[in-house]
Amino acid sequence: MAGIEQSGTPDSHAATVGRGGSGVGLWIVRVTATHVVTYLAVGLIAALAIDYASVFAQPVVRDYMREFGSVASFVGPLVQVVRGVVFALVLLPFRAVISARWGWLHLWLLLVGVGILSTPAAAPSSIEGVVYSALPLWYHALGLPEVLVQLLLFSVVVAWFTRHPGPVVEELPARAERLLRALVVACLSFVGYAVASVLFAVAVSAPISAEGSLTWSVQGLFVAPVLANGVIVFSAAGFRGQPLRVGMVAGAAAFATGVIAIAAYQALVFGSASIGYAILAPLLPAVIVGAMVRPAADVAPVQATASATEGREASD
Repeated sequence: MAGIEQSGTPDSHAATVGRGGSGVGLWIVRVTATHVVTYLAVGLIAALAIDYASVFAQPVVRDYMREFGSVASFVGPLVQVVRGVVFALVLLPFRAVISARWGWLHLWLLLVGVGILSTPAAAPSSIEGVVYSALPLWYHALGLPEVLVQLLLFSVVVAWFTRHPGPVVEELPARAERLLRALVVACLSFVGYAVASVLFAVAVSAPISAEGSLTWSVQGLFVAPVLANGVIVFSAAGFRGQPLRVGMVAGAAAFATGVIAIAAYQALVFGSASIGYAILAPLLPAVIVGAMVRPAADVAPVQATASATEGREASD
């Protein structure tokens, strides 16, 4: 029709995103979750590849960094939620730039330039840090690949979310959306187990050390519960029902599975099970599962509304 312009170009899409003030809450949640998931995933791979316990014990470095495996190291994943919110709020005015065709690259270069290389303080891997700090050059270079990869993944995912501000279910096939949600919830449930473990250790005055906590036998304790939480979320998305009811059932299933898996693992690997820990550790992950699960009935109205809107536009 005359007087109506097409708005499908990247530039017009970016302008629309920049002008729109809606979806701020969803933006903050998505950016925060993206930071937490990419931080944990890349950090776990780096921890397996690098002996951080030995690195942090080196001269000069040990005076700069806290001991690897201390309480601060275990609370770190929880702090990432706060960092993710800060990222979301700071980047909020720049959504139009991020949503452009090369927005992910612009965002990555911005984070690398300002957040790593040219930080105002003498931080590790920064120009100021190399010049003014006593940290050895090898330490500046050691952590650089980890942060570069994490920020790259973060930038790509955030740019995709910015270009697709609607519900993810409208942009992905149903099964892919279920799989993505299951992966995110599984990662967040791992954070829940880490936080619960630290709180339990502090409550019973148990020693916390990298040698005792970051071994394969100890970390293997969480493999089955975390995988089970992902399966529960994926399966619950296929059921129709009230979101609250499905969430409560999924949370209860995650709790029961966690208790059984932890107690069985402790009995088989360590020779005895701590019933108190087996009961308390899955509480926070179960709450995360119950809060984030989305049944099929919660998705169907969104799809129906989108289809009806498309039908009206076609008839016009």
